[in-house]
Parts: sequence; C-alpha cells; structure tokens
Amino acid sequence: MAGSTVYFARDDDGVRSALSNSSLARFTGKAVPIKLHMGEPGNPYFIRPELARIIVTAVKEAGGHPFLFDTVVAYPGERSHRRGYERVAYRHGFTRDSVGCNVTIGERGVRVVEAEVALEVAAQLHEADCMVVLSHVKGHVQAGFGGAIKNLGMGGVTKASKRRVHYMSVPVHDAGMCTNCGLCVTACPSHALSIESGWRIDRRKCEGCGKCVTACQTGAMRFDIMSLARGLAISAMACIRNKDVVYVNSLHNIAENCDCDPSPGGIVCPDIGYLVGSDAAAIDAASLDLIDREVPDVFLRCTGVDPREQIRHAVELGMDGQYSLCEV
Repeated sequence: MAGSTVYFARDDDGVRSALSNSSLARFTGKAVPIKLHMGEPGNPYFIRPELARIIVTAVKEAGGHPFLFDTVVAYPGERSHRRGYERVAYRHGFTRDSVGCNVTIGERGVRVVEAEVALEVAAQLHEADCMVVLSHVKGHVQAGFGGAIKNLGMGGVTKASKRRVHYMSVPVHDAGMCTNCGLCVTACPSHALSIESGWRIDRRKCEGCGKCVTACQTGAMRFDIMSLARGLAISAMACIRNKDVVYVNSLHNIAENCDCDPSPGGIVCPDIGYLVGSDAAAIDAASLDLIDREVPDVFLRCTGVDPREQIRHAVELGMDGQYSLCEV
C-alpha cells in the first residue's frame, strides 16, 4: 500500500525501537512540544506518565529540547485555567521529575486561517518547527473517536477556537421540510431538542455532534457551517501546517468515551499496542483498522458517529491517510 510507514509496537521496548526509526535527529537543537492530554479529574484512562517519559528521553537522546504541552479546556472545571490544569497534571503524575522535562499549559493563541476558517492555534505550537503528538485512542460521543486528529483539532487551539469548532456544527432546522417525526430528538445525546410545541433547540445544551443531522430523513436538518468532524480536521491542519511531526498513538484502555469525561464508560476493546508514524490521518486509520479487527465497528456502535469521517476530511485537506504497517 502506498503512503507513510506506521510502526506497530506491542510494548514499551517496541515504542523505543519505533521512535529510533522515526528520524528524531531532525529535531536536534529545537524546542519540541509533546502534545498530549493529561487527563480529566476522575478519568482513569489517560496516557501514562511513563510513556511520556519514554518519548521525552528519545527526543533528548536525539538532541531535541522537549516539553509536555496541552491547552486549557473550554468547559467549566479545574482544567479551564492554567493553574488548575497544572494541579491536575501534577496529581496525575506529570511532573518534571517523573517525565524528565517541563510541563506547559497554554492559554494564548495565534490567529491562522485554514480552509477559510479562522482559528487561534496555541502559541507554543504555532511557534514550534516540530512536535510530537501523543494520543490515547478511545471513543468520543460527539466525534466518534479520539486519536491524533482529535488531539490536535480540539486540544491544539484556544478556548475560543474550541467553541468555534463546536458551534460551526450546530444544526439549522427547516420547518418546511420537518414532519416532527422525533428522530432528531431521539438521536441527541445532550437532550437539546424537543418537538412537543414545535421543533425547539436549547443551544446551551447543543454540542454540535451532528447526530440529529444524520438521523433526519427528510432533509430538515443541516449543519450551520460544517460537521464537527470537518471542523476538527481543519483545526488539526492549522496546528501542523509546515511542521515536522511525529505521532504516537496508544491503543490501551480503549474506553467508550473521551479522556475529558470523568465517567468514560467501560473498556470496549482489549489492549493492542502502540503506533508511531508521520501522518495524523494514516496513524488514526491504522488505529481504527487494528481496533476493528478486534471488535468490528465498536466506536460506531457505541457512539452512533462514523469515526472515519475525521480521516476523510483530513485527507481532503492534504493529509495522506494511506499507510503500510511495520511491526517492530
């Protein structure tokens, strides 16, 4: 198969071997943000600090200057501001002593335009020539699943841009085509829709997942601007445009829902291993292929959202998406 090589490792030693095959020497002398999610309070499935340390060590051995990085979230809670997220990261084991580098939480952004959408990419990512994207693969109630594209598309931008990615996919209703069948109401995981007194939406509850648009059989529903999957792909491209990136996906603790959820549901697939590659769409496609071999269509069945839509949009925007798998 044409495309990039995605290395498959079954254990930590394999990750080290895969990273050694990823030409990290090109990061020599450069500041290297390692973009990851350090976990929501109450969620047990976030990336292990020990895995982060393996990557930090590999970057250092190649002559780079790594630091762990994530951005504050848009929803209320401890991780919605820098000091709060720093406390969470510390409690979850992400300290300089444990991972071997500084831990940085970003709040500021730099305006960029990608595919005619204006977004604010986190300043630390925008200023970097290169980065490592470390992602925990799991389900996601709105996006179908979270991998490298989701990690960047939501986690690599500011609060305002996170909200914009969601708001672009808020549904628009055409009353003339609506039969009040109620399929959209049933599909909505946020309980934002009702039809008792005519079609209504509570925009404070709507998270723009698009399930109502998919469920509608009469064409009465459409996205305000675009689907969440496309918005995530555009945002991810904005974060990596003209950058040298290595991606690491962890296929462990594959839960029903996201690391942002304090109650992410059960494990839906056995642990598989790690993937290392150079293209976000390719490594996410490889992740889904390996998971589907174990439990076919598990994310689609759990979330009701096609997890591969993100990948299709990312490929349209310029990512590769094709890969050959090489076990190390």
